[in-house]
Amino acid sequence: MTPVAHSSSMQQFVRYARLTGIPLEDILDRELWSIVQSSATRETVPAHAMVDIMQICAIMANRPEIGVAFASWCNLNGYGPLSLLWGHCPTVGETIRVSNRFLHLESDALGVRSIETEDEIALVQFVTIPTRFGGSQFVEATLSLQVRILRLVLGADWSPVRVEFDHPPPGNLNLHRTFFRCPTVFGADRSAVVIRREEMKHPNPNGNAHLLAYLERQLAATMRPSVRDFVRQVEELVAAHLAGGQATLERTAAPLRLGGRSLQRRLAAHGMTFSDVITNVRLRVAREYFALEAQPNLSELAHRLGYGEASAASRFLRRHMDSGVRAQILRGKAIRAQL
Repeated sequence: MTPVAHSSSMQQFVRYARLTGIPLEDILDRELWSIVQSSATRETVPAHAMVDIMQICAIMANRPEIGVAFASWCNLNGYGPLSLLWGHCPTVGETIRVSNRFLHLESDALGVRSIETEDEIALVQFVTIPTRFGGSQFVEATLSLQVRILRLVLGADWSPVRVEFDHPPPGNLNLHRTFFRCPTVFGADRSAVVIRREEMKHPNPNGNAHLLAYLERQLAATMRPSVRDFVRQVEELVAAHLAGGQATLERTAAPLRLGGRSLQRRLAAHGMTFSDVITNVRLRVAREYFALEAQPNLSELAHRLGYGEASAASRFLRRHMDSGVRAQILRGKAIRAQL
């Protein structure tokens, strides 16, 4: 199945573009403009479209903050079926659980993971599909939406512990500072909103557990199938833990309630090995890194690919991408030049 997204997000972005003077019909190619036009009458659109369009608009319209700006402007009730549930969740923890459960109803382009430490919980988000020019603006938008949703429960004055992005910063951070009101880290190993562990139990004054349960049952009975088959689930787990070499076989198998050997057998049934999955995710990470990073650093890339040494990353590029760092830098420049 082709990854898709609910058209409501596209419809809102089209209205935002018109309001802010972004001429989508002039800066998008024929394929993407056709998708924009069809979003007015279709329930779903290809999942890559919103990711690619936001990235193109950031560059062509000189709007490097467009992800945060759009997310702070949009109507939370104007999204797809998932938006029906947010206001009824009785706690922050329930808000996160519901969002994770029904995320694919909004977009197959986004993956999420919660990483817990003693005092904090990182709500990690990452793009799960191939993109033309990277997905940094899409991720900035979805993380900003996450903050707005949490503020429905925690109050408009609430701020996260910090927000992390795995891509370079824009030239001007004024909007990010105004919106998040917390330390904002760029060039991190992940993209995440970090909250305090005790906030998971914070009650929603407008929450209604009985109504939420009813709406969940209704949504579960009518929701479309997810394209996240078993291999995609494994890829998402690998992507969430790849940086720093944390995406081991056993660590990936545990959330799936499998042992390492069982995971290998399940992958073999799909004609793949765990090594194949690691390679595919590394290729996606490397391509996006060179597309987004104006001054690539091989040691940083090695860390993001899960290697301990830069030489290992260099060998990976030559083996799987048929060229070294210098050629990939030139390709990244060529991709940006297309815009």
